[in-house]
Amino acid sequence: MAFGPIMKVRTGELSFELAPLTRDSMCEFVNIDHGGGMQRHSVTKYLGRNLAPVLEDEYEWFDRVRASKDDIVWGIWLVEDDERTLIGNSSLNGIGDSHAGFIRQATSGSLIFRPEHWGKGIASSAHKVRTWYAFQHLGLHRVNSAVIQANGGSATALSRSGYTFVYTERNESFVDGELRHMDCLECLNPLDLFWRQWWHGDRPPASARRARQLTLQAMAWASKNVELA
Repeated sequence: MAFGPIMKVRTGELSFELAPLTRDSMCEFVNIDHGGGMQRHSVTKYLGRNLAPVLEDEYEWFDRVRASKDDIVWGIWLVEDDERTLIGNSSLNGIGDSHAGFIRQATSGSLIFRPEHWGKGIASSAHKVRTWYAFQHLGLHRVNSAVIQANGGSATALSRSGYTFVYTERNESFVDGELRHMDCLECLNPLDLFWRQWWHGDRPPASARRARQLTLQAMAWASKNVELA
């Protein structure tokens, strides 16, 4: 698995790609000339990281990802004219079977390390594209995620793809002088076959039915706005 295929996305006036990373691109995660990226507290404070990585750390991370057999990782590349700029990454981690092999699921993660690109809808669009790929092309039943409660922007971006609250892990991290709780979320495959297999005769709660509609809308959006190269 390791790196996912190229997916070209158009959202409003913005164009970006979810595409494989290269070893040479690892410097962008810690590029001082572009603000330092992963070395900035404002970027990493909700990731449970207190130490600033250096380029050698990013090389080690790249090598681990490249060798992984149960993760799929994309770089998020902003496209302007003929120029591609790496601004973050998105992933599906721990892809595998559970429950006697009948249910397939993963955990999602995402990061935009250049703050000047926050609040432009890129994260929400990237989540929709990743959700579409996970359900339409990998046949996963569920994708899990987690967000520190103070990180409202990430929670909102995930909710637009149909992620819903499952439970709270209390006092999960200590950020800016305060203990912070973490909300654990899930997004369920809304396609009929997978939906029936997940609920297995149980009646889904109203919150799950509402989330299903949001996920169907996210997948419909992705099917129209994504070119899977």
